[in-house]
Amino acid sequence: MGSLLASHLEQISLCAASISELDFPGPKQFTHALLGRHDITALIRDTEIHERALFSIAPPTLQGKGESISFSGSTAGSGLAASRQSIAPHATRAPKRNTAVAAVLGRDLFRKVREAHSATAQTGPYGERPRGKGGVDVDVLLEGATRLCDVYPIPGAMEEIGRLRARHEQLRENIAHYEDKVARNARQLEGMKKWGYDEMEDDDVDMQSGDAPELSMTKEDLEREEREIRELERKKKGLESRVSEMEKDLGGLMR
Repeated sequence: MGSLLASHLEQISLCAASISELDFPGPKQFTHALLGRHDITALIRDTEIHERALFSIAPPTLQGKGESISFSGSTAGSGLAASRQSIAPHATRAPKRNTAVAAVLGRDLFRKVREAHSATAQTGPYGERPRGKGGVDVDVLLEGATRLCDVYPIPGAMEEIGRLRARHEQLRENIAHYEDKVARNARQLEGMKKWGYDEMEDDDVDMQSGDAPELSMTKEDLEREEREIRELERKKKGLESRVSEMEKDLGGLMR
């Protein structure tokens, strides 16, 4: 069995050696055009970095430790040793995207835009946006959009960016105004609480130290109170009748 396998391996080795000795014509113009990596921007005069980035792809990142897959058989002479080969691993990571955008924005602004974009994707359990550290930096996003529109013009984009910038400034001023108003109200509320607490303490001290005033009402006082109550009831009925008439008038207008 071993001799039969060795004979087959020897035949394979001889075939591989004969194929390698064949004389093939070298690659020509069409093959070079397909397989070669040509700089198309060399045909354009005075290209910018972002223009060259449109026609280029960042090279893939290879693995740190190259793991090779080797195919080997049993020892069968020099032909078997020649059949050993290793296949290099292909890149597992996709090519880097946004190459042209990064070239236009620059490294620092591109990093800030990416951070702001990642912040917009983060929402709380009820859909709220994060604030403070890690929040959305609208100024950075608008600056990046302005630079991109300067290089790649889009109809109406600059007007929309200006409108968004003005609205952002107005909202920022409104937020500062209401935050200041809330702070003032909080200080006033604290003062009212403290003042009310002190006044209640003073009333308690007065009631404990002095005698409670005696309440005395005569028959004339009761009659006067009853007349005032009847007058208030009469005014109340008059107001209710006027309100009902106004409701009728409004109902007629709605029809």
